[in-house]
Amino acid sequence: MNDIPRIIAHRGASVAAPENSISALQRAWVEGADGVECDVRLTADCQVVCIHDADTERVAERNLSVEAHTYEELAQLDVGLKKLANFKGERIPLLSEWLANVHAGKKVLIELKTGAEILVPLFEVLDAASVALKQIVLITFDLEMVRALKAQRPGLGVYWLIDVKSNWLGRSKLKLADVLDTVVDTNVDGIGLRCHSGINREMVKAILEADIDLNIWTVDDPVDARRYASFGVTSITTNCPEVIRYALQK
Repeated sequence: MNDIPRIIAHRGASVAAPENSISALQRAWVEGADGVECDVRLTADCQVVCIHDADTERVAERNLSVEAHTYEELAQLDVGLKKLANFKGERIPLLSEWLANVHAGKKVLIELKTGAEILVPLFEVLDAASVALKQIVLITFDLEMVRALKAQRPGLGVYWLIDVKSNWLGRSKLKLADVLDTVVDTNVDGIGLRCHSGINREMVKAILEADIDLNIWTVDDPVDARRYASFGVTSITTNCPEVIRYALQK
C-alpha cells in the first residue's frame, strides 16, 4: 500500500490508557500515531477541559456535571482508576495541558462537545499554545458551529462530522450531492464519517475530488482499516493506533 492514511489516536491511545488523559496522549506517540483526537467541554469557570461526556459518571469515582463545576473541583476526581490500577491519580486535563504534550508536526483533532459559548475560551487556549495552528483541526457535528468557526477563524482547519448510519444511510437519507453542496457552502476543510459498511469507494472518491480531507472513525478492525486505506481516505481514527499501524504496513 503506497499511501498509508494518517493514523489518529481516538481520545489518545484509549485502549491502552484512560480516554482523553495525558497518559493516553503520550501512549499514542509510543504507538506511532500521526495525530490525536480529543473531546472538549467548558467548566463552570470557563476552563476548556478534555472529556467526552457531559458528566464524569463513566470515567470517575464520583459523578459531577462538567458545566456545573469548576476546574478545581473536577481536577480532584480520579479518572484513571476505572481503567487500570496503575493509572490511579490520573486527572481530567486542561486542553492547554493536552496541547503542551503534542509533538511538532503531529495533527490534533479537537471535537467540540458544547455550543458556541466555548469558542472565545477555546480560541484563547489555541492562541496561547506552542502547537502550530496548521496542526489543529476542530471537528463538530453541528453545521452552524462549522459556519461560525469558518467565519471567525478561517485559517483554522474544520471538519464536519457525519454519523453515516443515522444521518446518511439511515431514514433521513442525507444525499451525497447535499453533502458536497454543503462543503462548498461552508468552505469546510474536511468531513469525518463514522465507520460503516455503507461507505464505498465511489463515495470516498467524490468527497476527495471536492479537494477536502476525509477522516473515518472509529476503526479498530484491521480488515476495515485496510479497506478504507485502499479507498484513499486521508486519515483513520482508532482506539488502538499500534494495531492499525501494523495492519496498514503489512
